[in-house]
Amino acid sequence: MASFEPLTIYYNGACSLCGPEVAVYQRMVKTHGLDNIYFQDISTGVLPEGYARETLLASIHAHKGEQMVQGVEAFIALWLRLPKFKYLAYFINWPIMRSITGLIYNRLIAPWLYKRYLRQACDI
Repeated sequence: MASFEPLTIYYNGACSLCGPEVAVYQRMVKTHGLDNIYFQDISTGVLPEGYARETLLASIHAHKGEQMVQGVEAFIALWLRLPKFKYLAYFINWPIMRSITGLIYNRLIAPWLYKRYLRQACDI
């Protein structure tokens, strides 16, 4: 497998959908012995310098090299490293697909998940 720079995924582990999804990725990383992939639950964990918790909770983020990416770009960065998701990442990374999936995730899915998380947090 190609050597990649370190990648840290920042995710909302308190989200009832996001947490289990990332747990699948974590198991895949462990099963395949992938290194340089780290996961940080930002619902309770330490935040990267210069970022507010609310900003990171609203969408998945990934820190790769010197760059922080979010949304579909973060999924692509992770999926390119996971054997079972690599081809999906290549497909979504085509410019037209990245635009379409980015629009869907950033405008519909991420806001819905964040509002759902906030409602759940208020019920606790």
